[in-house]
Formats: sequence, C-alpha cells, structure tokens
Amino acid sequence: MRPLKLTMQAFGSYGKRTTIDFTKADQNLFLIAGNTGAGKSTIFDAIAFALYGEASSGLNKKDGTELQSQFSASGTEPFVELVFSEDNGAYPEGNEYTVRRVPRHVRPLKRGQGTKEESESVSLLMPDKTEYPRKETDEKIRELVGLTKNQFMQVAMIAQGEFMELLRSKSDEKREIFRRLFHTELYRDIVDELGRRRRENQREMAQICAVCRTEAAHVAIPEEYENAGLLEKLKEEVVGTEPFSSGAMEEFLQELAAARGWLEGKKSAAQAEQEAAEAFYLEKREAVSGARELLTRFEELERAQKELEECAAVEEEMRENLRLAAQIRAAWEIRSVFLRCQDSADRLANVQKELENRREKKPRWEQEAAQARKREEEARELWEKEAQRCAAVSQKANRALENFARKREAEADARRKEEAARRAEENREAARKRLSDLEDMEAGWRKREADLEDAPAGQERWKAESAEKSGLEADLSALEGLERGAKDRRRQAEAAQEAYARASAAYEQKNAEYEGARRDFLNAQAGFLAREQLREGKPCPVCGSLDHPSPCRLEEGNGILSREALEELGDAANRLRDGQERAAAKAHAAREVAAEQEKRQKEADGAFRKRMKEAAARFGFSRDFGGDASAGPEPVGISARAALAGWGRSLEARGRALREELQELERVRNDLAGAKERREEMKAEADRMEEAAANARAALERSRAALESLSVSGDYSDEGEARAALERAQRGLEEKKEGADRAQRESGEAGARLENVKALIRRYEQEIPGLEEEWNQRRREYEAVLEEKGMDEAGWKLFTQRYEPGRADAFQNAADAHRQKRAAAGRLLDAAQKAVEGRERPDLAKLTAAQEEAQRRRDAARERTERIREVFGANDRAYRALAPKMKESGALMARYQRISGMYDLLAGNVSGSRMDIETFVQRRYLERILERANRRFGEMSAGQFELRLRDLESAGIGKNRGLDLMVYSSVTGKEREVRTLSGGESFMAALSLALGMADQIQESSSAVHLDMMFIDEGFGSLDEHSRDQAVRVLQEMAGGSKLIGIISHVTELKQEIEDQLIVTRDDEGSHVRWQIS
Repeated sequence: MRPLKLTMQAFGSYGKRTTIDFTKADQNLFLIAGNTGAGKSTIFDAIAFALYGEASSGLNKKDGTELQSQFSASGTEPFVELVFSEDNGAYPEGNEYTVRRVPRHVRPLKRGQGTKEESESVSLLMPDKTEYPRKETDEKIRELVGLTKNQFMQVAMIAQGEFMELLRSKSDEKREIFRRLFHTELYRDIVDELGRRRRENQREMAQICAVCRTEAAHVAIPEEYENAGLLEKLKEEVVGTEPFSSGAMEEFLQELAAARGWLEGKKSAAQAEQEAAEAFYLEKREAVSGARELLTRFEELERAQKELEECAAVEEEMRENLRLAAQIRAAWEIRSVFLRCQDSADRLANVQKELENRREKKPRWEQEAAQARKREEEARELWEKEAQRCAAVSQKANRALENFARKREAEADARRKEEAARRAEENREAARKRLSDLEDMEAGWRKREADLEDAPAGQERWKAESAEKSGLEADLSALEGLERGAKDRRRQAEAAQEAYARASAAYEQKNAEYEGARRDFLNAQAGFLAREQLREGKPCPVCGSLDHPSPCRLEEGNGILSREALEELGDAANRLRDGQERAAAKAHAAREVAAEQEKRQKEADGAFRKRMKEAAARFGFSRDFGGDASAGPEPVGISARAALAGWGRSLEARGRALREELQELERVRNDLAGAKERREEMKAEADRMEEAAANARAALERSRAALESLSVSGDYSDEGEARAALERAQRGLEEKKEGADRAQRESGEAGARLENVKALIRRYEQEIPGLEEEWNQRRREYEAVLEEKGMDEAGWKLFTQRYEPGRADAFQNAADAHRQKRAAAGRLLDAAQKAVEGRERPDLAKLTAAQEEAQRRRDAARERTERIREVFGANDRAYRALAPKMKESGALMARYQRISGMYDLLAGNVSGSRMDIETFVQRRYLERILERANRRFGEMSAGQFELRLRDLESAGIGKNRGLDLMVYSSVTGKEREVRTLSGGESFMAALSLALGMADQIQESSSAVHLDMMFIDEGFGSLDEHSRDQAVRVLQEMAGGSKLIGIISHVTELKQEIEDQLIVTRDDEGSHVRWQIS
C-alpha cells in the first residue's frame, strides 16, 4: 500500500481545497517542513482519518466536528480524499483505489436560521471505477491495508511523542500491545481455561466433602459396640474439622466397615428371636380364632331354633295372604277389560254426534264460498286499472329523479374535491414541518451522542469496581464463616472440658465406692473362712494355731456385697474410667481443633483487612472498617459490612445511571443511523405532497365546470315533489293489490272450509260400522272374563275400590319371605348341630389373654429387630455412599494437583517464576524485533548501544518483567535500564524499535504490503552525528520502494534531505508546496 495523492478541504487547519501529490517527489525520502503549528501533523491526521475514520494521535484523539476547519466558510463540506495503490494482483490493468471520507460536521440549515449536524460518510472507488458497497467499505479498507488502526500507527505512521511509549512501557503494557499486534490471545485464553477448570475442580471437591460430611453425620453408633468411642471420635473429626481430612475419612470408613459387620451379626440374632416370637404368637392367634368360630356356631344354633318357633306362630296368616292376593289380581284384570269395552262405546257415540253436526252446517258454507269468489273477481279488476295509472306516474317521476340525482352527485363531487384539495395542502405543510423537525432532532442527537460518548468506558470501570466489591463481600462472608466456626470450636472445646470434668468426678466417686466395697468384702471373706473352717484341735488356715479362743463373728444385716455384686460394681467403675479417658481425648482434640480454627480465622482477618484498605484507597470509599487486627474479628465484620453496603449503594446508583446513559446512547446512535435515510424519505414525501396538492386543485376546477353544465326538467319543482308523486302512485297501487289479495285469501278459505266438511262427512260415514263392530266384540270379552274369574260386576268393583294393585304383591311377598325364612332356619339348625356335636363351649377370655401376652413378646422382638435394622441400614447406606466418593475424591485430587500446577506455572504464579506463557511467547517475537532493531540502533549510535531483553533468570523474580528492555553499552560493558538513556539516545532506540517492529509485522502478515512510513518529530533531540546516522538509515530504507516522510521543524534536516514538502500558515489556514532540488 502506497499513498499517491491526498486532498483535504475544510479539514483541520486546511480551509481551502488542498491537494498533495506524493508522486512529485524524486526520492522516496522527503521532509515535511514548517513552523510549529503550521499544519504538518494534520497531513498525518488526514491520511489516518481517510483510512480509519480517526485522527492519528492516540494521546489526543480527534474525530467528528473537532476535525472541521475554522478557516472555511460555514457551508463548505469538509472531506479527505486519499488515492493509494495496492499491488495485490486483483486488477491487472490498474491498482489505484480512492477513499473519500466526510467527517461529522455542522452546516447551516437550508431554510431558516440555525445549524444542523451531518453524520460521517465514506466511499471507496475501486480500480475498475465502481463504488464499493458503503456498509462494507470500512472492512474492505482494513482488508486492503492489512492492519488495524493501532497496528498501522505502530508500523506506518509513528505519531509525535507516541513512539517512545513502547520503549519505556512496562512488561504488562507491552503485553497488551503485542497481543493486538501478534494475536497471542490464545495463550491468555489457555491460562483462563486452566483457571476455570481449577475453580471447577475446587467446586467439585467442595461438593464431595459436603456429601462426605453429610453422609458421615447420618452414621448411628450403638453404645454397646466395643469401639464406639473411637468411631464417635472419627465421626466428629470428619464432620466438624476444617479443613476436610482424607486420612481421617479413610480411617472412619475402615472402622465403619467393622461396625457394619458387628451390626449384621446383631441383626441376624434379633431376626431369629423375632421369628420364634412370631411363630408362638401365630399359634395363640389360631387358638383364639378357632374358639371364636365355635362360639359363632353355638350362637347360630340358638338363633335357628328361635326363628323356627316364630315361623310356626304365623303360618295360618300367611295362607290367608295368598288367597287375598289371588282375588285382588282377578278383580283388577276384569276392570281393565271393562275399561276397554267402555272406551269403544264412547268413541262410537262421539263419531255419530260429529257426523250429525257437519251435515247441518254444509248448506251455509256452500253459500259463503260462492259469495267470496265474486268479491275476488271485483277486487282484481280494480287492481289492474290502478296498475296502469301508477306506471304512467312512475315513468315521469323516475326521469325527474335521475336528473336531480346527477346534479346532487356533481355537487357532492365538487365538495369532495374541495376537501381533498384542502387536505393535500395540509399534508404538504405537515411534510415540510416533519422534515424540519427531523433536522432539528438530528442536531440534538449529535449533541447528545457527544455528551454520552464516555459512557462505555465508564461502564467498564464500573464493572471492574463491582467485581472488586463482590470479591470483598465473598471474602467477608468467608471470614464471618470462619469466625462462627472458631466460636463453635471454642464452645465445643469448653463443652468437652466440662464433659471430662463430669466423667472424672463420676469415675472417682464410683471407684472410691468400689474400693470401699472391695475392702469390706475381703475383710468379711476372711472372717467367714475363720468362722466356717476353724475347729478345735485343727490348725487355723491363717496362723496355724490349734487353739481358737475368739473366732470372728459376723453381725446380721451388715450389708456386705456378694462377689457377683462386687464384680458388677467394678465393671461399672471400669466403664466410667473408659468414659473418662474418652472424654479426655475428646477435650484434647477439641482444644487443638479450636486453636487451629482460630489461627485460620486470624490469618483470613489480616488478609481481608489488607484487601479492604487497598480497595478503599483505589476506589475511594470509606476506610473506617475496624482498625487493627488486634481489635478482633467482630469490629471489622460489622464496619466492613456497612462500608461495603454503602459502597454497594453508590455502585448501584452509578450503575443505574450508566445503564440509562448506555441505553440512551444506543437509542441516539440508532436514531442517527436511520436519520439520513429518513430525511431523504421525508423530502421525497414532501415533493409527493406538493404534486398531490396541485392535482387536487385541478380536479376541483373540473368538478365545478361539470356542475354548471347540468340542467333538470320542469315537471316537478324539486326532488321531494317528484318523490312524493311517485310514492302516492305506488301507495294507491299497493292498497288495490292488498284488497285483491285479501279477497283471494277469503275466497280460498271459504272453499277450503266447504271441502273439509265434505271430507269429514265421508270419513265419519266410513268409520261408524267399524266402531259398532269393535264395541260388540269388547262387550263379549267382558262377559267372558266375568264368567272365567267367577265374579260379578259388583264383586270386582268392591275389590278394586278396597285394594290397590300393589297389595296383591305385598301379600305374596310376605308369604314368600315367610317360606324362605323357615327354610333358611332349618338349614342353619342342621349345620349348627353338626358343628357343635360333642364339643364344649370354649373360654374365650382365657385364650385371648394368652394371645395378648404372645403379641407383646412378638412386638418387643420386632422393635429390637427394627431398631438394629435401622441403625444397620443407616450405616450401610452411609458406607455405600462414602466408599465410591473416596475413590472419586482421590482421582479428583490428582487431577486438581495436575491442573493447579499447570495453571500456576503458565499464569506466572510460581514464586521466582512470575512470567506467564503469553509473555514467554511474546519474548520470541520481541527477540526477532530486537534483532532487526539493533542493526539500525548500532548504525545510529556508532555501535555504542544494543537493546536486550531482561534475562530469563531475573525476568520472573518478584513480578513479571519478561518484556522489560535493557540497553547494553559497549563502552562500559554493562546493561542498564532503557529509562536511563538520554533524550537523543531514547529517540534512536525508539525509532530503531519501531522500524524493527514494522519489519516483523510485515513479515508475519502476508497480506501486508506497506510501502510507506511517516515519522512525526523527535529529530531535534539528536546531535549532529546521531542525526546524520538516523537519516542515513532511513535513506537506506527508502532506497527500495518504501516512501518515507519525516515531519520536523529542525533546520539542519532541510540541508540533508533534498525533497521537501513546505507547509505554511496564514489567516486563510494552511498551505503546502513541493520544493524539489
């Protein structure tokens, strides 16, 4: 990429259109000369702005309206146009590109007073003279140049004062620069990923520890287990000790496995005891069940005998019920036949009566039908005459109404056209106002965008501060947890000491009791032997004397214990002694745990205080959070929480304000993004509204002319009179038509009535013979059923009046129930007699008492078995849960140690090796840069100096200094800091480093073909020899194809560099001219 021509207008100090043709220079090295403030660096800014939309300086960034010249007229559009070549083979016939960029600027309004802000625009003309799509232009320019703006400023355009930064910056600052230049983010991402995995492993280990503690807490320890004390101690160590001990967990699992085996044996024995108790209980339950069954049979025998006696007492009554049921059914059957016969007689009489009635009315209805036909003919004749008259009136009135309607429509059309013209005029004015309002709004958006441009940076600072506060809150929560843990451990230690004191007192008391009882027992035992075995003439088993004048005599009721009681008392004392020893061990362990917990709490407290003070100094919130660590953890916990809360409230308020500003900035930028397009749309809309208003006015004139050309007939004075005449004619016709229709309906109704009467007379005459035959048949059936049932009419009527039909069923059901009860009682009597034959009535109370006693024994055995099973189940579940967790914990710990070691090494967290892997990789790039830079530095300094990296041994001590630069002096043979170089020496070193970096970037980026370099100032700090050497190095670089421009006001350079671009400035702004020697 090589610049060919630069054109500026209303840009910076260049008010008028100014063009710089770089092809005019005879040599590739030229000087841009001029007084301070003449506008030399503005050329530098213009090239950077054309390519990237920003001025060159990173220290004094300028864009938008800041770049608009004060030396041009207010209506002059500012722009920068750069023509450059790119030898990329894409366009064999030409490779010149033209980029034109207009900065954001303010212009006067086209109509009215005031100004408005225009947004930035850019265009790119390709070698084939086609324009590249505007939305993708910036990306295409970066693709052609091959560098980002920051890389371009390090390689091609070294701004005034900024090329010293890289030379003197610390390793961390160089790392950020090299990361952007050489894309070493991968190594930082590797370290971040290792850190994430390490934290994830820590969380997993914490989860496993929590599961182990929870499961261990579920373990139940039987008091009768021989190693209950050891298992309890290990359980407390696993559950309550910090940090979690894998060794204690393994020992706890081993002891838990032994306890499981012991409990399994106990469970088997209890199960066998329960099964025996269950069998005994079932035996007793069967005995009670058999006794209850036999008692039931005795009760059934008694009940059957009683029911048979009851049945014999009502036998005669049941027979009478059966007779009454038969007579009631017969009476109601005769009644149904009688009712059918009576129904036939009634229907025959009704039909005969209706026939006589119709025959009497027939002559009158015949006369009415004839009269109705005559009236119908007369009404139809009147209707036809009225229709002829109405047709004539309708034709004349309709013709008049059509004329009136055309005139009314023409008037309405004229009114519509007038309203349309008015609306079109209003729309035109509204469109103009919307366009003006948009321009005013766009100016306001531009101003607001400038006011809010620092919001993203403020948001990042706010995020960093919030993250620091969250970290401090987490540390404080952890510290408070440690404080609570320390208090709990102290309380546990005090409780353990008190328990030891109680156990010791109980043991001393019981042991004294045992020793006294033992002494009394031995004394008594000796007296007993003497009393039982001493005989006159036989030797004493104690002293051997044959003479026994006073043998020992035991008093009655002296309370001497037996040997078994003494042994029980001794066992009790031994158990209390074991309890004393366990309590002593627990108290000792509790004191050690409390001391360790308190130590950890104090260390965490000191670290938290230090971090709080650093954060308070860095972010400026309250430093009053507890004073010295000697004040204890409580004050810092309370005051730090309050300080963090106040900080949090401040952060929350700032965060809300920043979020609102960012949202507003996004809205403003979105509004600005579509403002230009909307402005064009509104302008087009205003033009359309103007055209629409003109069309509406023309249409109105045409409508008025058409209205004046219309005329109406003189038959009627107005439309109302014509419509009234038409309505009167139609109303007369309707009245005559209704009269004809009414006469037609009446005639039809009279004829229908006459035909209906005739039809009914014929039907009745046909039905009467059949009805007479039906009545005779049913009368014969009635007489036959009377004879069959043996009853007369009076008898059956008496029964139907006295009894309802359902009474027969009631009498029958009662008789059937009596029969069934008698049969069932007989069967029950036979079965009961067989069941109790030869057997005595059992004693149920005695058998029930034996069953209850067996049940109590069974329940007690069940309870013992269930208690042991619950303890075994809880311990077994805990063991099965803990065993795989221990295996998982081992594998996880190994992985954590491996990842943590890798992370510490690559992140530079190892003491004495603070250099991270990204810095180590960047040293390789920097070594290659220094190799190229030292060739130029040696030439400029006459071989006196050489740039070197700090050696690996010292680069990681204390902090990361892997990219720190040293300078080696061949005069002294020693290395020293680059900051100790003089101004001129620093300029030569920085220039050499910049040139070396440019070589390295072009070598590592195959798409970069930069044939240009501009250097802004710095030569004034060199002596004559060093300046000559620096110019000679640049001349050698320019000997190829690279175009090198030096921006300087140093007079001596004008004598050394022949081609010069002279920059001057007057009241009209800056001007340039070439001076070619």
